[in-house]
Amino acid sequence: MMRSQRPQSGFTLIEVMVVIAILSLLITALWPSISRALGASEETETQARMMELRAAIEEFQREYGFYPSDDFQNFGDEIEIKAKPDGVNSGVESLVMFLCWKPNARMDLTDNEDWLDNTDGDENSVEIPGLQRTAKMEVVDAWGTPFAYFTSQNYTKQQQIRLGGDGAGDDVIAKAYKNPNGKGFVGPRKFQLISAGPDREFNTEDDLVYPAVPRD
Repeated sequence: MMRSQRPQSGFTLIEVMVVIAILSLLITALWPSISRALGASEETETQARMMELRAAIEEFQREYGFYPSDDFQNFGDEIEIKAKPDGVNSGVESLVMFLCWKPNARMDLTDNEDWLDNTDGDENSVEIPGLQRTAKMEVVDAWGTPFAYFTSQNYTKQQQIRLGGDGAGDDVIAKAYKNPNGKGFVGPRKFQLISAGPDREFNTEDDLVYPAVPRD
């Protein structure tokens, strides 16, 4: 006489709860490492963007004899910039304008759309040739905050930056970095690029800065 097979039972509620509890403990234990890894990835990406911008800025200077302006002011005869600052994100918007003042200019940002944002929603009166749009775009860091860009002529002036990403819509102030010994600014006669870092506040310890701020 053949015995009937008992149907296989699934997980019990207690077993499922035990598995969930174990997974929760693992996630809690590993989260600091995961968070650090994510932060390191964003920092690496931001540094890469800064180095590409730096290379484009320095190539621009070699070709035209001056660094891209941070206030839309043109110092040369070859370049025609049809834009004016509006008081928000002006430094990096001016930088983008100069790097993209003509098609196939210093830096093709159309290949890096995820680098671009328009956190203050402003428009230019004419199309920006290298971007093929009228929006006055900013290059943002991996946390979605526009970079602050200062030329040495304007190191003493602060900039108003409108945040993107998780802080979208809030305005913060950025200042150029001084040397820790108080003797002048970092990068005299050059420029500064500043990322606000993960806290989205400029001039705090987690900022990423080019040129690097000397240690005390």
